[in-house]
Amino acid sequence: MSFAVFFDFSTGLANTIMVPLGTLRRMLDHIEEVERTLKLKRIRYQENPVYWEGSDFSGIADEVVCKAVEEHNRVVMHFYDQLSEWGEKPVADGEPLTPEDAQRFWHGLTLLRISPHRWTRDYYVARMESLYDVMRGRESAGMTFDEKALTPKQAAAVIRIFDQYLDKHDMRLDVPNGHDHLASSYDGGYSWCEKCGPMKWDDAMDCKRMKCPLVAESREEA
Repeated sequence: MSFAVFFDFSTGLANTIMVPLGTLRRMLDHIEEVERTLKLKRIRYQENPVYWEGSDFSGIADEVVCKAVEEHNRVVMHFYDQLSEWGEKPVADGEPLTPEDAQRFWHGLTLLRISPHRWTRDYYVARMESLYDVMRGRESAGMTFDEKALTPKQAAAVIRIFDQYLDKHDMRLDVPNGHDHLASSYDGGYSWCEKCGPMKWDDAMDCKRMKCPLVAESREEA
């Protein structure tokens, strides 16, 4: 596995770049909102850069933490890509983002982590979907698979290894036969056939196995 570092080893902008109007205000507002929501505190030791004090987000509801962290990490990764684009192609009729401006929010360009026991149902599914995409050879959240991509069934098997430790919501993620995405039996994403394995209900009528229980059931309900 390879992992993008994003801003982890960066202390700021080296040069002024032209960015879309409102970029500085947008980033300042975002960082301040994250700090308010997650009760993050800015720390600075002597002349070192400002950073966020570590937090376990105690006293904040899991739903609030997961939603805020998911949104923050999305903003950070998107902003990283945008800076690269703006650095190569300055924005016409934009605004200058100076190194001094960037220092006002640079401490917040760090990806936040949540202990798995705090993961909500949606957050767990999003993490597993991201890992599934990586194992299938698709870049996701800065992660890339350095080995030959796994097949859908192989990637699903790895996810099922994880779920005994991480799936506190009993989502039972799997890949329906003939598809290339995770689905959950919890919300009807697939049905389990004792003969054929995970199948989407709409696919059951096309199953070619003899005496498939799911086919028989689907015909009864048709």
